[in-house]
Amino acid sequence: MFSSAATNDELLMGAEITFGTTLIGHVEGLLRDPVSQRVRRLITSYGLMRRRVGVPMEWVVKRSASRLVLGVGARSLDDLSDLAPASPAAAHQA
Repeated sequence: MFSSAATNDELLMGAEITFGTTLIGHVEGLLRDPVSQRVRRLITSYGLMRRRVGVPMEWVVKRSASRLVLGVGARSLDDLSDLAPASPAAAHQA
């Protein structure tokens, strides 16, 4: 029996985001394409200042239910735009 991709994507919440063996952060939210509903970005906070960014799914090179491995390190995340902190209502819509 098949399940929808959206249901499987919800399992990513809380998963580790790593580069090799280095923990970068955890999945805090999902940003979806408004038409296809596919996950386009993973919301995480990283670094000492807990900077909040949306990591493109294209950067994920390996995926399991509990861990996502990126093909880029934390320095590449420095080039991403900051995301505003999520409101409780927005977290359910992500």
